[in-house]
Amino acid sequence: MKPTLRRLLASVALAALFAAPVLAEEKPNFVIVIADDVSWSSFGCVDGGLYTRTPNIDKLARQGLRFTNFMCSVAQCGPSRHEIYTGLLPPTSGVYSNGSKPRKKYKNIANYLGELGYMVGLTGKTHFDVSAFHKIPGFESNGNHMAPTWEMSGVKRFMEDSKAQDKPFCAVIASVNAHHPWTVGDPSHFPLDQIVVPPHMVDTPATREALAIHAAEVEVLDNQVGATMKLLDDLKLADNTVLIFLSEQGTALPNGKWSVYDYGTRALCLMRWPGKIKPAVTDAVAMYCDISSTLVDIAGGEAPATDGKSLLPVLKGETSHHRDHAYLVHQAGGYTQRAIRNKEFKLVWNPEREVDYYLDVLMKPTSGKFFAKVWREWLKKAQTDPAAQAKIDRVVKHPEFELYDIKNDPWELNNLADNPEYTQKLREMHAQL
Repeated sequence: MKPTLRRLLASVALAALFAAPVLAEEKPNFVIVIADDVSWSSFGCVDGGLYTRTPNIDKLARQGLRFTNFMCSVAQCGPSRHEIYTGLLPPTSGVYSNGSKPRKKYKNIANYLGELGYMVGLTGKTHFDVSAFHKIPGFESNGNHMAPTWEMSGVKRFMEDSKAQDKPFCAVIASVNAHHPWTVGDPSHFPLDQIVVPPHMVDTPATREALAIHAAEVEVLDNQVGATMKLLDDLKLADNTVLIFLSEQGTALPNGKWSVYDYGTRALCLMRWPGKIKPAVTDAVAMYCDISSTLVDIAGGEAPATDGKSLLPVLKGETSHHRDHAYLVHQAGGYTQRAIRNKEFKLVWNPEREVDYYLDVLMKPTSGKFFAKVWREWLKKAQTDPAAQAKIDRVVKHPEFELYDIKNDPWELNNLADNPEYTQKLREMHAQL
C-alpha cells in the first residue's frame, strides 16, 4: 500500500473515531414536576408574583427558560393532565371536565417515549389512565388527603434502575400540593397582614387566610422541586436531563380553577436543559398539549399526530412565535365559556350568562371547603360594600363578550368589549374563536 493511501485511510479512521461519540450521543432524560392547583402568580419568579416563598422554583427559573404565555385549555385537574400526557385538546379528546371520559384510549407520553427506548414512570397524583407508566412510590396520589407525605427514594431507585438498564428515563413527579384542603406547610411563614390580595378578590379575613395556607402548601411544593434538583445533582444526571416544571392550573378561588380567566388557565412553565437551553424569558404563546410533542422531538422521534407541536425552536432561542392563539374552555353543569388568547388580548365568549354551577355546586352554603368559606365572607361584605358586590358580579354575571388587554391588565379587570375603539379587535378574535 502506498504511503499516501495509508495516511489517507489513517486520517479517515481517526476522524471516524472522534465522530462516533457525537453520532451516538446519549438521549436526554426527562423529569416533569407537576404542581396541583397553583396559579401563575404564586411564584416569586413571575412578574406580578404575590407574597410567596419559592426559592428553588425561582432558582430553576433563572437556570432555564420561563414562559410568560403558557396556558392549559381547561382549568381542571383531569383535563389539564390529559392534555399534558396525550397532546390532545378537549374538542379532540372529549375531556372537558374532571367528570368526563376520553372518547377512546389515546396514546400518551409513556407510549411515545417507550417506543423510543425510554423508561417512563410516575409518582403521585394520576387523574388519568397511567397504566402505561411504571409506578414510582413516594408521593401521595390523593389530592384531597388531609396529611399528604412525600419522599424521593422511589424516584431515586427509578432513575438508578433506568441507568443500570442503559435506558434514558422520563420521571413524572405529580405533587398534590397545593390542592385543597390546604393542610400542610407552615402558614406562620405568611403573616396575614403581609398577604397580597389579588385585585380581583374581596379583601376579607378568610381571603387572607386562604391565601396564606395555600402559600404554605406552595412552599412544600418548592421543597419538592429543590429535592428533585438535588437528586439530579447527586446522581450526576442534571447535565443530560431536561427538567420541566408546570404549575398545572389555577387556585380553587374565584376566577381561578373552573374558569377561563388567567388566574385559572395561565400556568408557570419552566424548562432547564444545561448547555442546550439558554436561561431566558419568552413570550411565545404555548399550551400544555405542546409538551408531549416537545418530548418526542427532543428524544429524536417523529412528531405524533396530536393537537400539540414541538417547542424545540423556542427552546433553542430560534423564535419567540409558537402559536397565534391559545384556546380555552370551561364547561360544567350545562354552563359554557370559550376564550381565545394571544400575547396581547383575550376574548371570552359567554353564550350563557348566569354561573349556576359555580354557586350551586362549588360554593354552596353547606360546603365545608375553605374556598366556600371565602365566598360566604364575600357575599356578606357585599351587602354593605358596592366594590365587593362588583367583584362578585364579575364571577357570577357575564356579558356575552369580554375583551381584555392582558399585557396592561393581567388581572382582567377592565372589559373593553363595549369600547368602540376595540370593536374591530373583538370581531376579529370572535371570528378566530
